[in-house]
Amino acid sequence: SCPGIVNNRTCNKNSDIEYVIEISYFTSSLEGSYTCKMESEFWKTNPDNLISTSDTKHLTTKYVMPSKTELEADRNLIWKGSTFTLTCTVEGYPPPQRPTLWKNQASDTFTSCDGGTNKKVCTKKFTNAGYDDAAVYECKTKNKISGTDSPSSDTANIVISSRVSVSLTLSSLPSRGYFITGDSVTLTCIADGVPLAHYMKISRDGQLLFEYNTGAGVNKGKHDITYKMNTDKLTDIGKYKCEAKNQVKGNVYNDDKEQNLKIYEDVEVTIQVDKQYPKKEDSVKITCVATGSDTPSNVKLYHKLGSNNEVLLKDSVDTSFCKTENYKLTCIHTILSIGYSNNGEYWCFGKNAVNGVEKTIKSTTTAVEISSIVLVQLTDTGDKEVELGSKYTITCTVDGGKAPYKVELLKPDESKLTWQKSGTSNTLSCTPDNNIDNILKCRHEIDTTLYKGEGAYKCTGYNQLPNSSNDKSDNKDVNIIVTKDVTVTMSPSSTEVDRNSAVTLTCEAEGGRVPHVLQLVFNGKNLVNYNTDNGTNTEGVTISGHTITYKKTISKVSFDDSGTYYCTGKNKAKQNAEKTDKDNSEITVVSDVTISSVDNVDVDLGDVLQIPKFTVEGGRAPHEVILAKPYGKTDVIYSNSVTSKCTGTFTKSCDISLGASTYQQDGNYKITAKNRAKQNKEVTAEETFSVTVYKDVEAKMNLKNGGELITDYDKVPYGVSLTVECKVEGGKMPHEVELTTSSTGKFFYKRNDQASSNLTCTGEHVLTCSLTMTTGYHDDGIYDCKGYNKVRNSEHKESYKSVDITVYRDLIISSISTGSSSIVTNGSTTITCVVGGKPIIEAENITWEHENSAIDLEGNFTTIKGSDDYTLISTLTLNSPSVDYNGNFSCIANGTLKETQSIAIAEKYFLEIPVITSLDMTTVEKDSVLVITCSVRGFSNVDAELFITNVEEEKLPVSEGIKSVKADHVTEFVFKYNVRCGDVSITCIGSAVPQITVQTKISTSFPEITSCSEMLPIVAGSTGGGFVIIIIIIVVVLVILKKRGRFGKRKPELVEGTVQYPNPSFLKSSDNLASPQPGYSHLHRPCTVGQEEEGYASLNILDNKPNKLDDDGYATMDTKSNNKQPISAKELYSRLEQGNDLNKKKVVMKRYKPIAPKIRTVPPKSQAAASNNHPVNATEDDDAYARLGDYPPKSVPVSVNKADDGDAYAKLGDYPPK
Repeated sequence: SCPGIVNNRTCNKNSDIEYVIEISYFTSSLEGSYTCKMESEFWKTNPDNLISTSDTKHLTTKYVMPSKTELEADRNLIWKGSTFTLTCTVEGYPPPQRPTLWKNQASDTFTSCDGGTNKKVCTKKFTNAGYDDAAVYECKTKNKISGTDSPSSDTANIVISSRVSVSLTLSSLPSRGYFITGDSVTLTCIADGVPLAHYMKISRDGQLLFEYNTGAGVNKGKHDITYKMNTDKLTDIGKYKCEAKNQVKGNVYNDDKEQNLKIYEDVEVTIQVDKQYPKKEDSVKITCVATGSDTPSNVKLYHKLGSNNEVLLKDSVDTSFCKTENYKLTCIHTILSIGYSNNGEYWCFGKNAVNGVEKTIKSTTTAVEISSIVLVQLTDTGDKEVELGSKYTITCTVDGGKAPYKVELLKPDESKLTWQKSGTSNTLSCTPDNNIDNILKCRHEIDTTLYKGEGAYKCTGYNQLPNSSNDKSDNKDVNIIVTKDVTVTMSPSSTEVDRNSAVTLTCEAEGGRVPHVLQLVFNGKNLVNYNTDNGTNTEGVTISGHTITYKKTISKVSFDDSGTYYCTGKNKAKQNAEKTDKDNSEITVVSDVTISSVDNVDVDLGDVLQIPKFTVEGGRAPHEVILAKPYGKTDVIYSNSVTSKCTGTFTKSCDISLGASTYQQDGNYKITAKNRAKQNKEVTAEETFSVTVYKDVEAKMNLKNGGELITDYDKVPYGVSLTVECKVEGGKMPHEVELTTSSTGKFFYKRNDQASSNLTCTGEHVLTCSLTMTTGYHDDGIYDCKGYNKVRNSEHKESYKSVDITVYRDLIISSISTGSSSIVTNGSTTITCVVGGKPIIEAENITWEHENSAIDLEGNFTTIKGSDDYTLISTLTLNSPSVDYNGNFSCIANGTLKETQSIAIAEKYFLEIPVITSLDMTTVEKDSVLVITCSVRGFSNVDAELFITNVEEEKLPVSEGIKSVKADHVTEFVFKYNVRCGDVSITCIGSAVPQITVQTKISTSFPEITSCSEMLPIVAGSTGGGFVIIIIIIVVVLVILKKRGRFGKRKPELVEGTVQYPNPSFLKSSDNLASPQPGYSHLHRPCTVGQEEEGYASLNILDNKPNKLDDDGYATMDTKSNNKQPISAKELYSRLEQGNDLNKKKVVMKRYKPIAPKIRTVPPKSQAAASNNHPVNATEDDDAYARLGDYPPKSVPVSVNKADDGDAYAKLGDYPPK
């Protein structure tokens, strides 16, 4: 891979391999030996048989080479200020001379030269390159070939490039230290860079002033371009910016500089008014202009009226007053509607700062004066309506360009009221408005009592224009109209009139404008209809002033004249609107209410009961008619809300139908009518009649089972409460009933002799008699019912009804029971099945089966007749059954009816781990007696032994256990222990025959014993020495006690112990171990922790074995009390050492600390109860810690907000859940 060498691999025609090296330019550096070596590949598999061959050739130079020169820089782009190196390489044979360096054809030198005989490399290093380093450099050398010079050279053009750099300057300040308008200021922008800048731009405050783009307009230097401009006025003030660009090797670079130009000028202020003599209410614009540099900072506008003080109208601090532009503050104040108060002189003040010195200038003063002809205005013009009795003030406003000098008010009676500016006895009151003489307010009050003051008024004002002596005048008129809404009066307002007497009615209307309409209406008819618009019905109508009257006399009144008479009047009132008023008179014609007579009524049951028509009359009209019925109900026949059964007003005709007759309608009726007669006193009238309802007697019979009607008499249910019901109905009430049954005989009822009756009946027209019995097998037969009553003419009637019944009982297994549901393999038990029914089945139709179909129970049972003809008893006997018989036994009747009994069969012997109880150690004192109970469950010959040892493994004395047998194969042994100091271990060992032993152990302490100091040894000797030793011993004991947790709450650890368990096949069925596995058994309290030992949980049940020790496992855990945390199944199993014997598993409980529970989620109670895949919710007494159920822990915890219901969710960690 050397330069000039090309590798090529080919194969010749003999399939030999050739490697060819071609040397295209041989130099002395290539002289040397060349070796080709070949090796076979056989050595790879057999290195001892390596086959190798080689050949070597030596090459030397046998010709000359002229000198060769190459000059180059170490980089293509050289920045101003950077470092670069020129390298010149020369070679030749014979060796060339040391090369020389030339710069722009002037001699220069290399920094260093290195290399061999035939080749040299010379370098020159440039640091902080500048424009002077830009030149054409040449490297020269030569050698001699056959005595003749062989020169060679190479050149390199070095260009020093630089990014464009801009400078922007102003000409020097004059001696005063700042520029003012008129000074000549030169702005110079220079853009330096190689290549030269191809673009330049000059702007002021963003406005383009000059732009160059490779054209003319700038002065070009060797490395820069320059542009100059002159300024001398305020408009040249601003921020100038010069920008330039150049391009180096295709990349464009830019730069810019900014310069602020400040020129000062003193403030100058002018004022201008667009109207000097405006008319009143014209718009006038006042303009103040302040010019200067710095830009004027403040402009104020002042006004002065007559001899008043000058007033500041506007200040440029109000941004809406002034506008800034080009060092000028233009302020405009517009008077939109000029008034007399705007007359007077106006001037402006302007302020600015020149180089920090404030300047204030006042403008000239200009005057504004209003000139207009007198103008008269009235508060109201034309027709002015004024309410009768009110006071009204005519206000005449007179104003003019020159103040009015006279005002006149002409009244309706042609009299005149006058005011003169120079007068002293004016009859019209006029005053300047707001102290402005140009506006006068003249007032005159009118009293409209009794329609006075009506008529036309005219107000006239006079003045003169400026520079004129001619009078100018103006006037306005107003017509005062006194108004009043129409008022109507009707008399008498209300009165009672006896029938056939006389009465007079008066209808009267009064108004501001005389009423033009008067109407008197009764019952929709016009008694008078006066209307001036069409002149109708004017007879009897009289007019006096503003009042119009009509009178109506009735000489003999009747009921038809009772009612309301309406008087209506209309007139034109305020704003000429028509007004209406009404009044009425209530005339009541009075008389007491009366009722016509009504005949008695006979009717058959079910026919329509029609009451004979009758009339009710009275004045006032009857307002209520009531029908009282014999069964206590009252119907309103007529009232203000019920009108359909009586028609008419004062005389009402009543037609009443009570529909189909019923027994209730039999009896006496009373009609009551009411009205309000004279002085509105209520008067009542009454009329009575009777109704008789007839029907022949009729008997019916029903059978009921618990209230449900029986329809199939051939299948009356067995053993139910049967009610036999006999109903007897009649128009005249039934007076006697007889009820006969097949099994109990005859029962009777007499209405007039109930004391001797033996049948209970209730009702009147429908008499219901009932007899209740419990159906038995012998209650079949005929049941009949008979009833009696009387009809018209005292004739007797009777009726009879009977039914024939048969009692039926469905087949039933009434009971299934056993002598013992839990036996051992050498025991025996029986299961009894009782079957009943009517008709009863045959005995061979009762069979037995086991849930394991392979077990044949044929021959193990017998079936016999029961206590009656409808009962069978079947008994299954089990003698010394094997454990295969464990499970459910079914009694089957007739092949379909089945009842099941469960029998638990266990091996003859079993034993479970003992349970130690009654360890209440919260208030134990030294030498007190502690009662300890050890409960052992097993069969048979159960015994127990209790050991208590201290920390030194010494056995402590315990009383002999008192034995007592409890239920469910549990034997209790009660021991007594005389309490001493210190920690103890309590061990209970239970045993049975054959020799099976199970033990349990706990460690505990007695934290509240206070008299233990008596047991400390006392050292004899001197008092001082003994005291010191005692102190030392006490300190040592205190240290030991503190380490053991005697002070504060103690947290003891469980000590090691062993528990030996039987094979799971010995477990009894009640342990609920669904599928026992070899080597694992049902753990019932492997360790029990005392209530006071904080932080330890009681493991209640452990099943569902893990697959391996580090498996999460499954467990059910309970906490003993608050702040007790359960230990997870995984943590428990990690502390178990497993034995090799799968039939008898050995478990060692290690010492352990409580850990945080591994509960993932706790859903609401409702979900927890409904699913086996969720934990049970925590109870209140375990401080909200949840209990683990038989479920796999969830992998994702639930985030719980504090605001959530704490009883629904909990996230268990190292804290009690909220």
